[in-house]
Amino acid sequence: MTNDKPAMRYRTIDIVTPVMIAVAFGVIFLGYSALYSLLKPVTSVYLPAEGSLSGIWFLPALIAGLIVRKPGAPLLAELLAASIEAALGGQWGVGTLISGVLQSLPMELCLLAVAYRKAGPKLAIVAGALTGLVEGVYERISYYPMFRFGDTVVYAVLMIISGALLGGLVAWGIVRGLAAAGALNTFAVSRDLRGTKTVKGATSPRNLS
Repeated sequence: MTNDKPAMRYRTIDIVTPVMIAVAFGVIFLGYSALYSLLKPVTSVYLPAEGSLSGIWFLPALIAGLIVRKPGAPLLAELLAASIEAALGGQWGVGTLISGVLQSLPMELCLLAVAYRKAGPKLAIVAGALTGLVEGVYERISYYPMFRFGDTVVYAVLMIISGALLGGLVAWGIVRGLAAAGALNTFAVSRDLRGTKTVKGATSPRNLS
C-alpha cells in the first residue's frame, strides 16, 4: 500500500535548494538587467515590446516550486533572488522586492490547486503565464502609466506569453536537466521523471502534468 499524500514537513534540503536557486538567479538577474538596458534602444521604439523579455525574471519561483513542491518555496526563492539583485545595485530598487513577492504568488497558488502532487510542464506553463499577467498589471500601474488601452493589451499578452515560454517552459527544461544529471534525486520530481514507484512524499507518474 502506498501513501500518495505529499510530505509537507520541510527538510533541510527543501530550504537549502530555494536559497541556492535564489543566490544563482540574484547574480544572473544583474547580468540580465544589463542586457535589458542594452536592448532599451530597440524596445523603446515600442515600449509594450518590453513585456516579451519578462519571463526570465519568474524563473526562481517556478524552478523552486517544481523541485520542492511545498508552500513557501517559490516565495523564498523569488523574494531572496530579488533581494540579492536589489542589494547588488539592481536598477528597480524597492520595486524589485514587490515584484519578487508578486512573481511568487501564482506558482504558490498553482501548487496549492493541485495539492502539491503535480509538477510537470503544464503546471509550469500555466504558472508562468499567470505570473506574467500579475506582474504585467503591477508594472502597467507602476512603470507604464502612459500606456493607452491598446498598448496595455499588447503588453499584457506579451507578458503572459513570455511568462509561459521564457518562464514556465525554460523552468521545466532546467528542472529536467538537473534531474537527468542526478542533482534532484532526493526530490519527487526526479522519481517522477524516472518513472519509479511512488514513495512517501512523492507522486505517481500518472499525476505528472
